[in-house]
Amino acid sequence: MTRSQFFLLGKVEAQHEGRRLQLGRRRERALLALLLLEPERVVAAERLADLLWDGDPPDSARSALHTHVSRLRNVLDPARDGRLGVRLHSRDYGYVAEVDPESVDVHRFTVLVRSARDLAGPRERAETLRAALSLWRGPALQECGSELFRRRVTVPLTELRLQATESAIEAELECGRQHELIGELTALTTEFPTRETLWAQLALALYRCDRQADALDALGRAREKLVVEFGLDLGPRLNRLRQQILNSDPALRGGTPAAVRAPVIHRQIPADIADFTGRADELRHLLELADRAAETGRAGPPSIFVVEGMGGVGKTRLAVRLAHQLAGRSRFDEIQLWADLHGFHPERPPAEPAAVLGNLLRLLGVAAHDVPDDLETRAALFRDRLAGRRVLILLDDARSEEQVRPLLPGAGTCQVIITTRRTLTGLDGAHSVRLGSFSSGEAVELLRRYAGDERVEHEPAATLRLAELCGNLPLAVAVSARQLRARPNWRISELVAQLEAGAGQLGRLSPAARAVRVVFDLSYRALPSAHQRLFRLLAVHPGHDFAAPSVAALTGCTVPEAQAALDDLLDEHLLLPEPGGRYGIHDLVLHYLTEQTRRHDPAADRWRALERLTHHYLHRAQHATLLIHPTETRRVGAMTGKPPWPTAAEAVAWAEAEYDNLLATVHRAAEAPGAVPALALQLVAALYRPLANRGHSTDRIALNQCAVRIARRTANRHAEALALEDLGTLCGQVGLVRDSLAYSQQALKLWTELGDAAGRQGCLADLGNSYRQRGEFEKAVDHLERSLAISRESGDRRGEASVLNYLGLTHQGTGDFARAIDCLSRSASVFGEVGNALGEAVAVANRGWAYQRAGRPREAIPCHRRSLAVFDGLQDHYNAAEQHWALGQASHALGDLPAARVHWHTAIAMLRRIQAVDEQEAARLFAQDVPETPELIRLNT
Repeated sequence: MTRSQFFLLGKVEAQHEGRRLQLGRRRERALLALLLLEPERVVAAERLADLLWDGDPPDSARSALHTHVSRLRNVLDPARDGRLGVRLHSRDYGYVAEVDPESVDVHRFTVLVRSARDLAGPRERAETLRAALSLWRGPALQECGSELFRRRVTVPLTELRLQATESAIEAELECGRQHELIGELTALTTEFPTRETLWAQLALALYRCDRQADALDALGRAREKLVVEFGLDLGPRLNRLRQQILNSDPALRGGTPAAVRAPVIHRQIPADIADFTGRADELRHLLELADRAAETGRAGPPSIFVVEGMGGVGKTRLAVRLAHQLAGRSRFDEIQLWADLHGFHPERPPAEPAAVLGNLLRLLGVAAHDVPDDLETRAALFRDRLAGRRVLILLDDARSEEQVRPLLPGAGTCQVIITTRRTLTGLDGAHSVRLGSFSSGEAVELLRRYAGDERVEHEPAATLRLAELCGNLPLAVAVSARQLRARPNWRISELVAQLEAGAGQLGRLSPAARAVRVVFDLSYRALPSAHQRLFRLLAVHPGHDFAAPSVAALTGCTVPEAQAALDDLLDEHLLLPEPGGRYGIHDLVLHYLTEQTRRHDPAADRWRALERLTHHYLHRAQHATLLIHPTETRRVGAMTGKPPWPTAAEAVAWAEAEYDNLLATVHRAAEAPGAVPALALQLVAALYRPLANRGHSTDRIALNQCAVRIARRTANRHAEALALEDLGTLCGQVGLVRDSLAYSQQALKLWTELGDAAGRQGCLADLGNSYRQRGEFEKAVDHLERSLAISRESGDRRGEASVLNYLGLTHQGTGDFARAIDCLSRSASVFGEVGNALGEAVAVANRGWAYQRAGRPREAIPCHRRSLAVFDGLQDHYNAAEQHWALGQASHALGDLPAARVHWHTAIAMLRRIQAVDEQEAARLFAQDVPETPELIRLNT
C-alpha cells in the first residue's frame, strides 16, 4: 500500500504515486487542510464551520460539511479501505483524519524544526532548518479559506516559517557564512520590516564583512522603519548591538551575540526556589522522561507529568524546579504557561476550566470578544494556538481529570506538568511521580540551610528529633527552620522541647497532620492575641492576596495596626511577600487558619468580617466612580469625606490592583446571609465606571450576570433592572449587539413597571445606540428621541448630554454631518456644564469623527487631541486607542502618512494590550500600508 502525500505549505494539493488528486473546490480543500493539521484528532464541527464560513456559518453548515466530507472521501478513499493512506471519519461532534503525519508536509516541517533545536552543531542545525524550509512552495494554504481562516490558521504557520528562517540564519552566522546571507537578509528586512531579529542579523553580517558603516546604516534604517514609520519602540537588542559595533566589540566576531537572538514570547512559570532541597531522584527521573518524550518529536502526543502527594510535601516546588530546568535547556523557550487551579483551596472553589482557558487564550493573543463561549470550543482553539509550538504548561493544584483534560494541548511539542493531591488515573499516557515526606537526610539538609552548619553540627541528635517531630514534611521543616534562622540565640533543643509539648496532645492525627499542626500552633501561640485574631480572620478574606487597608476593614482595626500585624506575620514566615506591598498565604496555612477561625470565631463574627470588607470595597468603589464620572448619581449617592485618592487615575490604579479581590468579594458576598448580598449588588453597580475600558469586558459581563441572579433571588427588582441595563451597555460596547438589545429590552420592561423615568431613559438610549450599530437608523432615532424627551422632562442634564451624543453618532451614520456636529457640540457643552469631563471628552471625540467624515480633517485633529489628553489621564485605554486611530485617519487624509502610521500603530498596540484585537489581527493591521479600521472602533464611532 502506497500512502498519498499532502501539501499544505503552498497550494493545498495531494498526490498518489506521482498522480495529482483532484481535491475539489476551495472550501473542500480548506476543510481537508484543517483535518490534516490535526491528524488522529477530532476537530469540532462548530470550529470547522466557523473557520470555513468566516465566523458566520449558515444554518445549513452541518449538512454542507457532511457533503464536503463525502466528496473528499470519494477522492481520497474511494473503496473505503484506506489504500491511499488516509481515511476521514465522522464523530458525534466533528470529523477526524486518520493519516500518517509524515505524509503531510506541515508535520514534516515541524519535526525537522523541532529536531534542529536539539542539535548542538550550528552546521547540522542550519542544514536541518534549510531542509525544513525547502518544503515551503509558497504562502501556507494558498488560495484556501476565508479571512478568519487566514488569521487563525495560516498566520501562525507563517510565523513558524519566519522563526525557522531566523534560526537558520543564526546558525549560519555561527558557521561564518555572513557573505552569503547579506542578500537574503536585505530582502527579508524589506519584506518584514518590523522583525528586529532580521535587522540585527543583517547588521551583524555586514559588520563581519568589514562593512561597519553599512552595518550602522542598516540599524539606522531599522530605527526609521520601527520608530518613525511604525511608531514602535526600538528594542534593547538593536540599541545594544549598535553600541557593540561602535565599540568594535570582539564578541561580535564569533558566534551569535545574545543581542541578535529572538526574545522569549511568554514566561509565566513562577520564580525558581533558591533554597530548593532534596528530590534529586525524582527530578532526575522526570528529566529522563522528558528527554525520551522529546525524541518522539511532533508526531507524538504531548508529554504529561503528574506530581502527586499530600499538602505541604513540596509538589509545587518540585514542579517549578523541573520547569526551570527544562526551560534552561532551551527546549521550551517559546511559551511557558502557568495556572493555579485551586483544586484544594480551603475557601475558593476549584477553577473552572472554561475560565482558565479564557485567561490563557487572551494571553496567547486571542481578543476577548473572540474567545468562544463554550468549553469545548475554547479547548479546541487552545490546541489550535499551541499546534506546532514548543510549550511548557504548569497546572498547579489540580482537583480532577475533568478539570485538567480541557487544558491539555494536542501537540507532541508540548510538555505539561500537573500537581495534585489526588491520583489522576484517567489521563492517558501520563507519567505520575508520588512524593512522600523528606528522608531524614533531606530534612536535616534543609534545617542546615537555614540554621547554619555550626548549630546543626553542635546538636545533631536534636536536629534529627526536630525533623522527626516535623514528620519530615517539607513545609513543616521549612517553617521550623525559618524560626531558627529568625532566632539565632535559640538552641535547637529548645525548639524541640516546645514541639514535643504540643505533639503530646495530638496523638490521634496522622504524622503529617500532627507535624503541620504542631509547627503552626507553635508560631500561632507566640503571636499577641490581637495578631492571632487578625491572622485567623485572613481565612475569611476572599481574594488571593491582600493589603493593609482591606485587612483593617476585615478585622475592624486601624490601617497602621493592620500593617504592623502583617509585617510581624511576614517576619514569622507565616505570610508570603507579594509585589506592590501586598501579602499572600500558603494554602496549608489557610487550611489551618480556617480551622482556627471556625473554632474561635462564631459564624456571625465571620460574616460580619466579610460584611465590613464588602463595605470597605463598596465605599472605595463609590468614591472611585465619582472621581471618574462626577454625575453618576444613579449608582452612587452623595459621598461624605475625602476620597482615598486625589485623582481619578489613582482610583483606577486601585481598582486594577484589587481587581481579583473585588470579583471574589462579590461572589462570596452573594452567598452570605442577611444584608451582605445587597452590598454585593451595590458593589457591582459601583464598579461599572472604575473597571471600564481596560480590557475586562468578559469579567464585567459575568459580574453583572451574577448581580442579576442575586437581585432575582432577593426580589430586588431595582437592582435587577440596573444590572440588566448595564449588561445591555457592556454587550453593545464589544459588538454583541443581539445580546445588547435583549438585555436592554428586559431592563426597559422592568424600569417601566417600576415607574423609573431615569431607567427608561437609559435603556431607550442603549437601544437606540444598538440599532445604530446595526444600521437601523430610523429605529435608532425613534428610541433616542424618546429618551431625550424623558431627560428634558425630568431635568436630567447628564442623561440629555448622553442621548445627544448617541444622536450625533446616528446622524453621522446617515451622512447628515451638520446635524451630527450640532448634536455632539451640544452634548459636549452640557457635559461641561455639569462637570463631567469624561462625558465631555467622549462627545468632543465623536465630534472629531463627524468632522472627518464630513471631509474636514483639520478641524477634527484638535478634537481628538483634546479628548486623548483626558483619556490618557484616566487610563481609559480603549478611548485613548480610538483617538490615536482617529488622528491617524486625519493625518492620512492630510497627506502625512508617516504621522498617520505612528498613530495607527500606537492604537493597534493599545487595542492588543486590552485584547480588543488579537495578535494575528494586530499583525495583519501592522502589515497594511493603510490599515482598515478595526470593527470595534467602527461600531463605537
